[in-house]
Order: sequence, then C-alpha cells, then structure tokens
Amino acid sequence: MVKTKVKEKKKERKKEDEIHIPFNYQKFKRYGFPLLVLIVAFIGYKIRMETAQLKYFVDPDTFYHYEIYRLAIHEWIPKYFAYAEPPAGIKLTGSLGLYMIPAALYKLFAPFGFSELGFYRVWPALVGFFTIIAAYFLGKKLHSEWAGLWAALIMMFSYANFTKTMSGNGRGEGPFMMFFFYSILFMTMYLDEKRINWEKILWGILFILTGVAFTSVWNGSQFGIGILLVFMAVNTVILFTWGKLAELKTFIRDFYPAFLLILLISLGLSYKGIVGIRSFLIFALQGFVAVVVLAVVMLYGGKLKLNYSDKKHRFAVVAAISVLGFVGAYLYFGPDLWKFMGGAYQSNPLYQTVAELAKTSFRDIKMYYSIKTSDALIFVLSLGGFLLTLFRFIRKLMKEDISGYKEIFLVAYYGASLYLLFMAVRFIFQASGSIILFAGIFIAELFVFVEGMKDTPTTKALYAVFLMMLFIPIPIVGAQHMNDITSYYSKNEQVPSSWQDTLLWLRNNSNPLDSATSWWDYGYWIESSLLSHRRASTDGGHAYDRRYIVADFLSHYGNKSEVDFESWELNYFIVWQQDIYKFNAISYLGGAIDYGEYRNIGMFQPIPLTAIHFDNQTGKYYILTQQGSYQPMMTIDLREGRIIKGTGNIPYVLYVFQNYGLLAYKNIAFSNFFRLAFHVPFSFEQWDAQKLFANFKMVHNAGDVTTYKFRPFAVYMIDTLENDTWKIIYTSLGGGKLPVGRHQFKLYISAFGRDIKDASIVFEAYNGTKLVERKVIAQNLNMDHLHEQPLQFNLTVPNAAKYRFVLIQDGPVGVINGKVKVNGNVVNPTYVLGEGRSGTLELTAAFRKDYTADLYLRVSLIYYITPNGKDIYQDKFQLEPHMDIIDYIPVEKGLSVKAGDNKIKAETSMPKNVFGNYIQKLYSKYGKDKVVIVRKRVEPIFITKKEYVIWEG
Repeated sequence: MVKTKVKEKKKERKKEDEIHIPFNYQKFKRYGFPLLVLIVAFIGYKIRMETAQLKYFVDPDTFYHYEIYRLAIHEWIPKYFAYAEPPAGIKLTGSLGLYMIPAALYKLFAPFGFSELGFYRVWPALVGFFTIIAAYFLGKKLHSEWAGLWAALIMMFSYANFTKTMSGNGRGEGPFMMFFFYSILFMTMYLDEKRINWEKILWGILFILTGVAFTSVWNGSQFGIGILLVFMAVNTVILFTWGKLAELKTFIRDFYPAFLLILLISLGLSYKGIVGIRSFLIFALQGFVAVVVLAVVMLYGGKLKLNYSDKKHRFAVVAAISVLGFVGAYLYFGPDLWKFMGGAYQSNPLYQTVAELAKTSFRDIKMYYSIKTSDALIFVLSLGGFLLTLFRFIRKLMKEDISGYKEIFLVAYYGASLYLLFMAVRFIFQASGSIILFAGIFIAELFVFVEGMKDTPTTKALYAVFLMMLFIPIPIVGAQHMNDITSYYSKNEQVPSSWQDTLLWLRNNSNPLDSATSWWDYGYWIESSLLSHRRASTDGGHAYDRRYIVADFLSHYGNKSEVDFESWELNYFIVWQQDIYKFNAISYLGGAIDYGEYRNIGMFQPIPLTAIHFDNQTGKYYILTQQGSYQPMMTIDLREGRIIKGTGNIPYVLYVFQNYGLLAYKNIAFSNFFRLAFHVPFSFEQWDAQKLFANFKMVHNAGDVTTYKFRPFAVYMIDTLENDTWKIIYTSLGGGKLPVGRHQFKLYISAFGRDIKDASIVFEAYNGTKLVERKVIAQNLNMDHLHEQPLQFNLTVPNAAKYRFVLIQDGPVGVINGKVKVNGNVVNPTYVLGEGRSGTLELTAAFRKDYTADLYLRVSLIYYITPNGKDIYQDKFQLEPHMDIIDYIPVEKGLSVKAGDNKIKAETSMPKNVFGNYIQKLYSKYGKDKVVIVRKRVEPIFITKKEYVIWEG
C-alpha cells in the first residue's frame, strides 16, 4: 500500500511538472531539437564538402573506387577491371554494393545536372550528413533526446568521423556506419512495437533492408553482423536466466527471423559479388543455429528434467551448454576460429609494413578523439557514458528489471568498438560510432539528472540552459578546429604536382595498353581515368604478392635484384625520391634487411651540407653532430666526383649532392631505387650501373619523380676491334656511335631477369623511316641472364641516319581486356583453372597490332624463403622473395589475332599437382620450415615471336 501511494504521488508530481514546465522549453525539445540537428548535419556536410574543391581525391583508394563506381553506372553489377594486375586484370567481387548504391543514386540525380565525378564528390559528404541525423535518432531511441542531440553535435565536428566521410574519400567504412546506424534504429523501433501491425512490419522490413545494405558496402562489415549476433545471444541468455520466458519468446519471435533474413539475403548476394563477407556469414549462420539450439533448450529443457528452479540453476545450464558449444566450435573450425578478422592484424611481413594496420596508441586516440588539440575529451566522455550505462544495466538486473535490451546492445557495441580500436589504427573511424554515442550519453545524463530533480520546472529549465552554456563550447570550438583542418586539406592537393605531371605525360605519350609500376601506394593513381589511365602492376588492394617482387628489385642491385618484369608485360617504371621515407618497409619486404633493422634503423637520413666536413689532413669526410663527429663507411661526393672510404663508425654510405647530403644504410646504399630515383650512375660491381640504365631508360623527369622505359633486353656496351685491341665505342651512360665500314664488334646485352632463348639478332639501318639494310647477325642465340656473355660478330655498317639492333624471340603480347569465363562462369583471370580441372575458356584479349600467337596458361608461384625462421616478430627474421614461372600449359597454337579486342574461345585443362610437385621440390631444397607460399597464379598468356629493340643510335 505504501509503495502504491508513493508511486501515485510521483505520477501526480510528474503530471504537475508537465503542466507547469514552460511551453517553450517543451516545444524546443520536441520540435527544436530535430531542426537544430538538421542545421548541425548541414554544417557537418559543408565541412566535409570543403575538400571537394581539390582537383583530385584526398584518399588514394578512392581513385580505384571511382573507377568501379563508373563501371556500376553502366553495368549495374561490375564484373571485371582491366587496369589492375596486368596483363590479366581482376574479377570484381566483394562489397560491390559500395559502388552500386551511389551509381543508382547518381542515375536518380543526373537529371539535375550532376556529372559522374560531380556526384561522386558529393557522395561521401552526403553519407556524413545522413549519419549525423542517424546519430540523433539512434541516441534518442537508445537513451534520450539529449543523447541524440549531443551525439549529432559531436559527430558534426569529429575528426575521427570526418576522415572517412569527407569529399574525396569513397571507402566503404562511411556508408557502412550510416547503414548500420539506421539498421539499429529500425531494429529498436521494430522491437519496441509490441503488437503486430503495419508499423512493426514496416520497421522490420527497414531493419532487414538496411542490415543487408551495411553488409554490401564494406569488407569489414562482419563487425556489424558480429555485434548483432552477440546481442542476440546475450539478450537471450539474460532473459532466460532471469526467468522471463514470455519476454524471451517475444524476442525470439521478433528478432530471430529478421536477423536470419539479413544473414540469408546477404549470403545470397555474396554469390553475385555484391556482399564480400561470405565466409563470415556462413560462420554467423552457424553461430545463429547454435543460439537457436540454446534457446530451444531454454524453452523446453524443463521437459527433459533440467533444473530451471532458480536463477543459479538456469545460468549453470546456459554455462554448461555454452562451454560445450565453444569446444565443439573449436573442434570444427580449429585455429581458424580466431582468423575471421585476421586481415586486421600484422599477421605477415606485408601487413607489418602497412601503417593502417599498426596497433593503435593513445597518441592516435588523442589525435582523433579530441575537441581541438590533444585533450582526448571525446574518448574520456565516452568512457564515462559507458560506465554509467553499464552501472544502470547492472542495477536493473539486481532489481529483476530485464527491460534493458538497449543497454545490452550498447555495451556490446562499445566493447566490440574498443576491441577494434586497439587492434589497428584503421578502425579508428568505426570505433567513432559508439564512442560518439557514449560521449553524447554522458553529457545527456547530466541533463536527464537535472530534469529529474525535485525543483520547480522553471528551475530545472534554467539548469538545463546552464548546462547548455557549459557544454556548448565543445561543438563550437570543435567545428572551428575542423574548419581549420578542412581548409588545410582543401588547399593541399594530395597528388603532388610532380606526380600529376608524370601521370599526365604517361597518358599522352604511351600506348593505351601499356602498363607501369612504382611502389604500390601509387598504383591507383596510375590506373585512374583522371590521371594516366594505364595498367598498374600492383596497387593498394591488388597484387599483394607483387609487392615483395617490386621491393626486391628496389632494395637490391645486380643479379640479386633481377626479376622477370616482362612476365607482367611491364612498360614503365616510376620512382619517387620521397620514398626514402618508406624505404624501411620496402627494404624489409624486399629482403635487404631483417625485422630488427626495419624497426630500429632508418634506411635514409638527409644531412645538411653544414653538417658535412672534409678534412684535408686526413682526406676523410666527417658528419658533425652535437654528440660528436662520425665517419661513414664510404663517401661518394657527386660534386667533386670522388669516392673516399671511411672508418665506418656509422653503418652508412654518405652521398654528397650539390645542395645536401644523404646517408644511405649500408645494405641499400647501392640499391636500384637509390640510383634510379637520384640519377646516380655508381656501380659497386663493374658495369652494374651501365646495365641498370640500359634496361631502364629515362624518358621523363618531373623533379622528384622519374619515369623509365623498361626494356627486358638492352645493349649496355659495344666494343670494336682496332689494332688487335678491343675499344669501347658505346656505353649506355656515355653514349657513342657505330663506325661506318666493316668492323668486328662485341655486343654486351643485359638480359634483365629473363634468359635469351633460341633468339635471333638483326641489324637494321634507316634513312628517316626508310629501311636501308637489314641483316641477321646471330641465330639460335641462348644466354643465361645471370651469366651474360658478349656476342661477337663482323658487320659492315652502311652510311645511314639511324641504326638499331633488334632481338627476336618468343615473348608475351596482348592483355586481357574483358571478363574471363570457364564453362560459362566468370572466373578470376589470375587463377582461371584449378589443378586437374578442364573446361571451355572464353576471354577478350587486346593487341597493339596483328599477330599469330599461341595461347598458354602460365603457371607461376610467388613465395619467400626465411633463412632465420618464420617468426616474423623476431629481430633476426628476414625473407628472400622469389617469383618462379613453373610451366606454360598449351591451350591453342597459331591463333590469328588482330589489333584491338579479340574474342577467343578454346578448350583447356590443367594437369594435376603442378603446384604440389614444385612446392615439394622447394621444401627439399630449402626445408619445409623455411618456405612461405604467398600466391599461386594461373593466367592466360599469348606468346609470339616478339621484336625487342635492344639498341638504337
């Protein structure tokens, strides 16, 4: 009776308050908050659109995403992209919704004057706009109107959120968060509607549709599925443990079918490539079935004599079943149970070098979750909100109140977000969703506390106004700070001018079928239709295996650096001097240094000339520092043209340029990268520089970016016999001419990474474009590229304007320029057929001119050897990259192909154990514990007698 009277008095007081609370205050909360949030979202949109002023995109990956979005506009579901992994291209799979959704919206908005590029600049900022609005409604639904308002205010200026929702960043994380927020919002509205009516059905449908949408736009969307799975399991367990079987049945009736539909529809779309997390969806379905089994035991276990008499016994049943389920899952999945998020870890040498996959430090948290500088206030506020939510939830449980499914979701969301946050820097944005919500909840708690005080309504309203004045500097200062950041972004083009110059030159001066490579970071620039629109051997998301091979080439010199670039049909190689700051990663992946050196020693260190001293008495160079003077192992003064050895009390070689010095770590001091990037013709081994600059001929220089034409076979020196003495008449660095008349010559050919086999060499003389003479000077020529020997011959050189030597031998031609199918199904063009399989191969191939060519399946293997063991976290860990062509499987001989695109159809088959047998040989040679297989490739390739111009002058 007493409790009843107290409740009645509280109701009367609440009713009285509602009557006496000033009308304007209530009206402001009901109508003013949504209007204010709309204004806040618009400000957030304007901030995010600042970077639309740039000529190009802010994020390198967005160049690629833009290309696939353009394909989606015309193809709806894009299947193939020709510009990655030449000469084969790539099959497009996984998260294609990221492109299909904005493509569909573009078609909707195109009549209003938007171009493809113009709309794509708007798209990320629109995502930011609608996510801010979603944050308000979700915060309101999960906590209060105040929580929604403050979440929206914080998200408006949050740097963590801005990074993936600004114009020029078209990655999937932003759309994922937007759709995930709306999905959870609709889920709560669906669950809160107790009766089955049209509103509940509508919210349920929207929950399912937005749930499928968030799985389709990001390959990391298992994060969202995982949270829903955890929420499903935990809420089920708590309802059962607290004996609320009626509520449990309602939750099972409402949530289980809707979540199952999200999983099934997403799984179905994964077979079309629209959703990219198929393996995790299968795992989630298995987890779903496990929870369903658990729920069945909960509901009907009493009939099996299980003891459900009290809370402890019910929990014991759940615990026992859960332990058995986990053991069963581990027996089923094995260690793979922990690998569903393996891509987020630094789990191999390549991932160790990716900055986004580095472990998150508190410095990163301060950078991304601060109001202005390094206060980390947003993160701190979120911790406060989380603790208050957790406290409220526990208190509810202690009072037998299990109406807190929203708290269960919030706790699961925040816990998963923190796990991701501290796992890798790349998840800072995803964690921002829950962190911003909980920061809003913490501030909202103060407002809710004031509104719940026993003071008069007017006093409470004044307190609320006071709190607004106390906290309003947060969004004001934050927005001003973000405006400064966006102003900086909008004035600094992310594609440097030297790269723009280089790529536009490449577009205007190369064949459309040409390919180029550089360090992988710039591959998307090379591929972009906004820049060079050429094929790139490796980029930010494809051909990870080739990164090891490019790194091997860049970080070594001589024979050790030679790889078969022609198997990629490489035409141009681009080097950037600024990559000295990335060279620790490049050297490590290329095997020039071990993990300890990668972590602790800088590969390059710029030195001002004022710190470099030449002592005339000792004849030595010194580097002067506050700690003392040091002598490098060697000094190469390019101003004076002298080389002087030092004591080497620092393990560096010093290069002295006109305006600065550069210390290069001993392991990479003579690397191909250094010599190509800085145009240094220094040979540590005799003729090595001559060979390098013969195979890589500079064709364009744009300051700190240099473009080289790659020639797999090139003449680096020519000798002629005079008075019984061989005299050098040409070198690749010094130049030279052929003497007219009859002479005896030696031709020194650098065969870069590829043997000369059964080749002919032809001499040609021209007057203008007219061929004056053509003579075969060698036939059936064979040469090991690691043990080159000069070719000696007699030749009468006619009087002509131009001469050249041409090597003719089998070589790859053409590129794949469309979907590759086997038995009518689109397949991966870099692995078209498995071992022991056969079928009808269909493809489109493009050629520069007419050929008669043979079609093969080229079988190749990329792997590395670990002489010091496979533990990548040991300082002594070091790798040796290898790329071996195992075999050429004939498909069809004597194909007549024309310049341009050709449709080709042929029967083909792959022998069994092609890879297995070769890998066993590697195990025998190196030891199984020292071989790591990176990738297997089975690619269509066209071979014909190909002409290589190896010298002209």
